[in-house]
Formats: sequence, C-alpha cells, structure tokens
Amino acid sequence: MTKPTALSPEVVTRLTGWFDETELVAPSISYAIFDRAGVLFHHGIGEFQLDGRAPAVDTIYRIASMSKSFCIAAVLVLRDRGLLSLDDRVSRLVPEFRDPVDAAGVQLPVTVHMLMSNSSGLPEDNGWADHELALSREDFLAVVAEGLGFAGRPGDGYQYSNVGFWLLGVIVENLSGQSFQEFATQTFLDPLGLDRTRYAPEQYPELGESGDGIAHGFTSYDKGASWVSRPVVGGGIGACAASMFSTPGDIARWSGWLSSAFDPANSDDTILSRASRREMQRVHTLTNGVVDREASPQLEGHGYGLGLNVEHDVRFGRFAQHSGGLPGWSSNMRWHLESGLGAVVFGNTNGLRLGIDATGMLRTVLDSLDAPAFGVQLWPATFAAARAVDEAVRGGAAIRSAEVAPTIFSPNLLGDVPAAVRDERIAAALAEVGGVPDAAGTPPLEDRLLWSVAPSHVAWLIPGATGELECRIELTPTTPPMLQRMDLAVRVPPTGQSPVTRHYLPVAP
Repeated sequence: MTKPTALSPEVVTRLTGWFDETELVAPSISYAIFDRAGVLFHHGIGEFQLDGRAPAVDTIYRIASMSKSFCIAAVLVLRDRGLLSLDDRVSRLVPEFRDPVDAAGVQLPVTVHMLMSNSSGLPEDNGWADHELALSREDFLAVVAEGLGFAGRPGDGYQYSNVGFWLLGVIVENLSGQSFQEFATQTFLDPLGLDRTRYAPEQYPELGESGDGIAHGFTSYDKGASWVSRPVVGGGIGACAASMFSTPGDIARWSGWLSSAFDPANSDDTILSRASRREMQRVHTLTNGVVDREASPQLEGHGYGLGLNVEHDVRFGRFAQHSGGLPGWSSNMRWHLESGLGAVVFGNTNGLRLGIDATGMLRTVLDSLDAPAFGVQLWPATFAAARAVDEAVRGGAAIRSAEVAPTIFSPNLLGDVPAAVRDERIAAALAEVGGVPDAAGTPPLEDRLLWSVAPSHVAWLIPGATGELECRIELTPTTPPMLQRMDLAVRVPPTGQSPVTRHYLPVAP
C-alpha cells in the first residue's frame, strides 16, 4: 500500500488558516489535501446546514460539473470494451441527433470525441442547462430532434457544452442498456468504494429523510447577511454531467485512481485501462483566452482533456482539474499528475472561485516537498552511456568510441566536432574548474543526476575544485541506441544546480 505523504506542521498550520482572511462569503467551506493513499488534511469552516455544525471530512456536498470526469470514464469503458469508437458519428449512436451543415449545405460530422473534448461546435449553455438538469431523457431527445444550434465548426475549437455531455449520457444508455446512473454506480462507484458518492440525496437512505450529513445549498443577495435555500435540481438527463454528490475522501480516491495511471509501479487495468485514464488527462482542445494570465502567471499552457481541464505549470508540470458550479454550490478538484497530490474545495453557495484557493493550497504543499514536475525513467543504455562519459571526462580521457566502451557513437557525433578539438575543449573545461576529485572524492553518478526530458537524455553534475561541469548526453532511438550528442557547460563558481528551470527528475534504472 502506498505510504501517505507527510505534511509538515508549518504547512498544516498554513492550510488550517487558509480562509481566515478570505473575502469569500459562504455558509460553509470544506477542503482537503490528498495523495493516492487518501486524505492527508481536512478542515471545515462555517455551517453546512446553517445549524451550527461545521463540515467534517465525510460531509457530503454537491459537486456539479466535477461529475463530468465520471461521464467520460463511462464512455471510455464502452470504448475499451469495443462497443464504440471515439471517431464514431454521434448521429449513428443517437438517431435523433442531426449534424450541422455549412453554407453550401454540406454536413459537418460531429464525433463522440468532439463531444468529450468540448470541440463539437455546440455553444456554451450553462445559464439554461443549470436549470434543466431534471429534463427527462424523452424530453431531451425531443429537443435534440428539433435541431441544435451550433456556434462553430465541429472540431475547430473549444466551447463548453453541457448538452454535449448529456448526449454522451444517452450514448452510454443506448449501448449499455442501463440508465446512466446504474451503469456508473455498478462500473465505478461500487468497485472503487465510493460509498458517499451518489447522484441524488435520496440515494443516501442511511442518512434518513432529512438528509443529515448533506450540505444544503444557499444563495445570498446581500453579501451573506441572509441566505436563501436553493432546491436540488437534477436526477434527469443532466445527472451524468452535473448532479453528483460526494465527499473529500471519495474525491481523493477517484482522483488517486485516475492519476495512478501515471505511476510506473501501477498495473491496474481492471475497471478502465491506464491508457484511457491517461487519455483523459492530456490536452485535446486548446482553451486560449480562458485562463486569467495575470492571476495565474505560473501557467504556460491550458486545455481541455476529456472531462477534465489540463494545466501545464512552469514549475510543477501537469495538473488535471475541474470546477463545479450550480445555484447553491461551488467546487473544485485538482491534482498533480506526477505525484498524485491534490486538493479539493467545496462550498455551499454559488459563484465561489474555489479553483484559485485549491491551486494555492496545492502549490503550497508541492513547494514544501520540493516535488519534481515529473520523473523520467532513464533507459539502461542512457545511464550506461552517462557513466562511461562521466568516467572518461573525469579521467581526462579522449572522448572517442574506443575510450568510452560499451557506448556506441552515432556517426554524427565525432563528425560534428573533430576529435582533437573536442579533446582540447574538455581539457580546457577541466582546467577552468580546477580539475576534478578522484573517484573516492566524487559522489556516485546516481546522486549527481540533474534533469532529463526523455529516457534517452540526461544531464548530470561533475564537481571540480573551483567550479563544476554540467554534462548532457542524448541517445538515438535506434536499436542499439547510439550516443548522438554530448555537451559540456562550465560554471565558476559552482552553484550545485542546473540553470535549466525545469524540474524533471532523472531516475536511474
């Protein structure tokens, strides 16, 4: 079993007081930090039913559009079972659906993948859809049969469409022969032990008719001076996309299962293949203009995956996340793909931008752990070549294939720079750093690895008396791999780290 991540007392104190000076106005907020082993920290503030009780770790909140990742996973299960292709036309799987036509009257096919990646051309529809979640399947299909309006050419760009996800729910029902809720419960919720995750309050009979333990939804029109109760709208066609209720613990388990597809030690394909889970968590549609760049300067890229937003962070690499919002509820969940560390925040009023706080809390934890953006498992041939080159450089040997056996040199390597010139440059670099210690005074290569961008590439440190050398090599994709590039950088005085800001940690085989 995975060992839980240890949070320092300083981090716990900071997290506990996270909302002490907040400008957010909400009856209650429930938030947690988790890893793949489960919840590491939870704190609740306010009153989840306006009765004096603060939310606990098992208090249930409505998660709204965070439900969409469950919808996508259901479709991918059917794909993995061979019941559909993501390139299938929606009109083939939902006969009531009609493809749009261009100005010349030519049909523009809409595929399942376009619905899943919010690139179908269907327009943003939150204002209407939030109040139509209870629409029956029959009534929804009647709306579809009347014809849907398209705001863009299918496949060309991003627009957030709830209707697109409702259509995916219909596809799951048509192919599985079950209601979407039955299929999701039997396929994911029960097998993964998500016992506190359901699609409607009445699906928690153990809580009684009063729903004790479920946060009530509220809206304020006077900045929190008074609260108006919001009814639960849902249970119909929109259940697949926005009706779910859950807890921090269940979201930790769900996201941990999704992110475990990136764990090299994981081999679990029983419910949904690791390949499909990874497919959910990579960018499929760019979302230019969606991110507030001034508020999020750490982002270098952002896009929609499949049922999840995917962010590329300049320091920590890739995150998956999704927010939820309905009248009476706000939420956000996010996790770091490499480590599985994540944050989830629930509030029981609408309009809260909880993604900002979830981002800040998670970055605080990752900073405290100095977490790498991701680990790169080096090829054995890469590490062997690095060791051979390292020994040759530190020994002052000529960098020629005969002297760094068993590494094979690509023909370009010695052709790019004449051997004599390369030897002179290496000798000059060694002199500039005052020479290097002998083997007994130099840490093992495993402890001097700096960064890597691929299993065929690695950079490492060679300490000198007055400076240091950073050596980088790259191998070819051939069998056997050949050394095709070698670079040496001199730094005086030594810094002990690379000027490359990427935190891609090489892992020796």
